[in-house]
Amino acid sequence: MPCFYTPNLKKDDKKISIIGEEHHHLKNVMRKNIGDEILLTNGKGILADAKIIEFSKKEVLVEVLTVKEETISEPKIAVAFAHLKNKHDHLIIEKLTELGVKEFFPIITERTVRNPSKNTEEKFQKVAISAIKQCDNAFLPEIHKTQDLKELFSSIPDYQPIVALEIGKHQTISQIAEEFHKQFCLIIGPEGGFSPNEIELFKQKEIPTFSLGNHILRAETAAIASVSQHLEFYLKKNPEYY
Repeated sequence: MPCFYTPNLKKDDKKISIIGEEHHHLKNVMRKNIGDEILLTNGKGILADAKIIEFSKKEVLVEVLTVKEETISEPKIAVAFAHLKNKHDHLIIEKLTELGVKEFFPIITERTVRNPSKNTEEKFQKVAISAIKQCDNAFLPEIHKTQDLKELFSSIPDYQPIVALEIGKHQTISQIAEEFHKQFCLIIGPEGGFSPNEIELFKQKEIPTFSLGNHILRAETAAIASVSQHLEFYLKKNPEYY
């Protein structure tokens, strides 16, 4: 069943109006008809089955049939990632939203090759919305403004930062999770990895580092692999983790 993003949806709604891009997509792209059933997500934990009851030029009116309220599982997963060229950072947002990441922290590092534009975060937001619709996800992740790597650590007081590194011997994510018993912000570097100065900064701040295996991975692959491994750790402890 196709899913549509309706941020104004509340759990006690009986009817709701769909406007803007979602109205256009329903009417002109998918060519839905009166009586067709669709799925709604408000990105804040509510999923609802609904039926189209009226079309107009600017809105679609739907009747809410059933409502399901999801609860965010704890601990949450956050990811800090460097901006990447060729929209590979869009892939990070898309795939990690599908995997259930709840917060993103875009960062600038010494080896970052692409600076953010005025609408970078807006584009990230659109990618995340598309991802929750594709996967019937009840939660839209929070995407923070881009900041320098050095600024990141004061922005994540609720998370224990851990860093993916290729050079040297490091623990696995599961080993670190067993040791710290905290919710983590996984920090993923740019193409070419972190600079020696940045690695020294991690050492000074005593930030744990982890390995993803014996292969050199692209940044976006490292991000997906990191979250997948961390998610497996939580699912083993709680099969209902969401």
